[in-house]
Amino acid sequence: MLPNFEDWRYEKKLLGFKLGQHPGALRRSRYRWLGRHMEPDVALLWNRLDQQPRVLDALGARRCLYWEHGSAWLAGDDDAKADVLSRLPALICNSQAARRMLQLRWGYEGIVRVCLNGMRSRHVVTDFKHLPRNRPLHIGVASRLVPVKGTCLALHTLAELHRHGVDATLSIAGDGPLRTALESLAQSLGIASKVRFLGVVKDMPMFFSEIDLLLHPALREPFGVVAAEAGAMGCPVVCTAVDGLPEVVTDGVTGACVPPTADLARYRELGGVTDGLPPVVYVPDLDTVQPPRVCEPAALAKGVMAVIKDAEGFSRMSHAAIDDVATRFDFDQHVDEVMAAVREYHATGTLEPAP
Repeated sequence: MLPNFEDWRYEKKLLGFKLGQHPGALRRSRYRWLGRHMEPDVALLWNRLDQQPRVLDALGARRCLYWEHGSAWLAGDDDAKADVLSRLPALICNSQAARRMLQLRWGYEGIVRVCLNGMRSRHVVTDFKHLPRNRPLHIGVASRLVPVKGTCLALHTLAELHRHGVDATLSIAGDGPLRTALESLAQSLGIASKVRFLGVVKDMPMFFSEIDLLLHPALREPFGVVAAEAGAMGCPVVCTAVDGLPEVVTDGVTGACVPPTADLARYRELGGVTDGLPPVVYVPDLDTVQPPRVCEPAALAKGVMAVIKDAEGFSRMSHAAIDDVATRFDFDQHVDEVMAAVREYHATGTLEPAP
């Protein structure tokens, strides 16, 4: 008999009213009712590690497969997270960085199956980008304007590029609580006329088609979906060599991964805000976790200049980025890998270790 993989969702509503976090007993009752009504063979628990104990209580760990997408980085309710991990013999996650975060920070000893994110795009791009000749280099940033994304570093990088004689502009797709402060920083750096704050952009494929490369100086990025999205559109990416970003961006091939060397005191000097940052991030080169660090703007500018140093190399990177995303992050393959893990978990109650 095939397992019951019908699509069931936990709706946070009861009789039309949204259920809050508290009282927890009400949500647990709702989970139990859904479990009896839907009878799922496997409940795929998406992220939010600290909120999953109630699901395990309601359905039993044998029917729950947790899928890590970044919750393991966040601060808060460590006891609940440790409780979930202690009860699950196996889980899946979206990057090698997430696997190591679970093992190094949380001491998880079960089996971890990595299923890299898949990119599903309505826009199939086959024509790679060319280095601009008769206009400024157009750099893009795409992220929420929050402390962990390091957008202030992009502004300093633009100023640094100008000091090196690189004629460049910067377009920022995204909004958030730091927008006013970032606009003021652009003014103080003397680059306001070269920066566009676009706010929320609905047509991201169009955004990626209009920029030459993506600059992503994030302090934390469990996978780096935006880097894969940019690569799919032929944009080389200059990013921080942290967490899962080097799994998406191949240094020297599809972009540049810049090691973060500066501490958070330096980040504050550059206009960064440190509220809400994760306590630790994963450092791939050292295979360890440590407090977040940031890239020096001079190093990011050097990464950009390495990408644009010659027209042939730039186009080669653009072409490689398109091919890499299509090959390694195929959406149908991603779905097949996740569903294979779900079926295996249903059949055996665990997962085979990766070869």
